[in-house]
Order: sequence, then C-alpha cells, then structure tokens
Amino acid sequence: MKLEVIVLDKGAKDYKKHIIQSARKLSAALRQKGGVEVYLIGGKRMRMLNKRFRGKDRSTNVLSFQKPKGFPGEKLGEVYLDPNYIKRHKEDPDLMLVHGVLHILGYDHEKNSDRIKMEELESKLLKRL
Repeated sequence: MKLEVIVLDKGAKDYKKHIIQSARKLSAALRQKGGVEVYLIGGKRMRMLNKRFRGKDRSTNVLSFQKPKGFPGEKLGEVYLDPNYIKRHKEDPDLMLVHGVLHILGYDHEKNSDRIKMEELESKLLKRL
C-alpha cells in the first residue's frame, strides 16, 4: 500500500516529516494493494469537512473517506489529520494515522466486537511504527 502525505495548511507542515516516516512503516506493515492520500490540515478545514460530511460543527482529530464502490483507480481513499488538534488533546498522531487508514480498509468501531478487533489491530500496527 502506498501512503502519500500532503500538507494542505501551513500550520500542519511541522508534522509532515514524522507522519511520512510513520506512513512508510505502516505501508510496509499492511502489505495491501492500492493507495491512500493522507492530508495534514488545520482546524478550520477539518471543522468544515466534519460539518459537511458528518453534520458535526466542530473540529476533530481524524476523518477517513473510502473510495466509492465502482470508482476507478488504485486509490482506496483519503485520510485527513489535524495535527494541531491531535497535539492539543495529547493524542498519538501515529494512532490517529493507523486509525484513519484502518477505516479506509473497512474496519469500524460501531459494535463492541468490531471496536475490540480494530483496537487490537491498531495496537499491533503501532508496535511496528
């Protein structure tokens, strides 16, 4: 799997190097075909995306969007990270990256059993980063 890191907001550029290193290791650990674009964005843009696609008028740490079924190409989806939000809330940026990519791969945490599976895989992957 190829993870491409793209900075869309200047305030997030300080985190690019770290996220690129983590993305490389995560790519190797997952061994999936296809690609995921990882966007580093600021709070304004994250809030706008969260409101538009989830109906929540606030910023958040990570958003994931899977490629629509039948959509051509190798791209599996997009992950949006707000590094400043993640830092402010003392969250782990590597965990947020892994979490977002797992959503692209179809994992979720709606049911307790699904949450447990996802958290176990997150934990295994984090050890490889």
